[in-house]
Order: sequence, then C-alpha cells, then structure tokens
Amino acid sequence: MRLGRTLASGLFGAALVLGFAASPASAADGVQRASVVGGSGPEDSRACGLSDWNATACFEPYGEWFWLKDEDADNLPVAIKWSYSNPGYPSRSGVIYNDHGKAAGWTNVNKSFEEYGTITYALCDFNVSTQRTSNCWGTGWSQT
Repeated sequence: MRLGRTLASGLFGAALVLGFAASPASAADGVQRASVVGGSGPEDSRACGLSDWNATACFEPYGEWFWLKDEDADNLPVAIKWSYSNPGYPSRSGVIYNDHGKAAGWTNVNKSFEEYGTITYALCDFNVSTQRTSNCWGTGWSQT
C-alpha cells in the first residue's frame, strides 16, 4: 500500500512538472519581482532608454534582459511596464518591479521573445500590495 501511494504521488508530481513546462514564456509574463544582481548593470549602456531621479530602466535585446535600478532612497518600489509585439505571434505584456531599495543596486529579469519583435516599456511607480503601476512615463523601445 505504501508503494502505491508513493508511485501515485510521484506520477502526480511529474504531471505537475510537465504541465508547468509546457508554456514557459507565457507563464513568465504578468507581474514579476526583479532579482538583485549586485555589481554592474547592463553590458551595453545604450540599452538604458529611461532614467530619472527615481529609477533607471533598461532592455538588452541580446539575451532579452530587463534591468531596473532604484535611484531614490525613499523605500518606494519602481517598475518597468513592458509590452512585446511581433506579427504572427501573440502579444505579451507585464510588469517587472524592484522593491529591494536603492542600496540593492541593479536588479534584472531575463525574458524570452521571438526574434524581430518590438519591445516597448515605461518607467513607473509600483504598489506591491495592489500589484499596480502608477505615474508611468517615457517610452523606451527595442527590437529583439
């Protein structure tokens, strides 16, 4: 009886893993918290399309990396609100936020997009409890 339970739960676990693996790109959209990287930011400083006293937002098309740096020690989260479009593929969008504070330095999130698409993004304030952006400004863009 014990072997049957182990086997059944093992099969259930494998089914869950396979279910999650079926659609990695779309599962990674929506609201995501950026990871602290420490050290330097993007390899290509030209990728940093938006910057102000509050934050800096960057997108590196090679490897599809979003970078976000909080520039103000006010303990208010900042975010990148992004969208992806490419004829023949579904449109995608999401929000990447940094609530680690100014002392954390650079944060980033790696995405995966089909080639020859267009990325647009804006720099925003972010409310962690409501998962909403506000005061968005600017438009950075890039080709994948």
